[in-house]
Amino acid sequence: MSKGIRAYTVTRFAKHLAAFAVAELSARDFRRKVCEDVAKKFDISLSAAGAHYNYALQSAKLADPKAVEGLGRPEGKKGGRKVLNPVTVVKAKTGEVVAEGVSKGAATLMIAKAAAKRGVAKLVIAEVAEVTEAT
Repeated sequence: MSKGIRAYTVTRFAKHLAAFAVAELSARDFRRKVCEDVAKKFDISLSAAGAHYNYALQSAKLADPKAVEGLGRPEGKKGGRKVLNPVTVVKAKTGEVVAEGVSKGAATLMIAKAAAKRGVAKLVIAEVAEVTEAT
């Protein structure tokens, strides 16, 4: 029965986003409402519904970042896990460093955002050549 959960969540997210935009729902109530709808429809836990909500939020951020301002944790307040395998994002043509020490997921998101904008340089993850001594 899990087929279509993400599509349904994205739809519910968009439906309730209008109420959030006109301040009928606070950010907390908005998340609760979307998660409760999904949990009820698919008979899953609120924690599982929260994972699908996070997916819908990230999708919405890619589509229209201004529409979801105020949802989710602010960038400076995110705790989370430490980046275990940090990567460097560079401009494809010049090699100029855009971001260092970010997770591969954050780098991929950054690359996708740049690709969606016109006139922005193409970004790539820098490949680090491993240097070994010749014997």
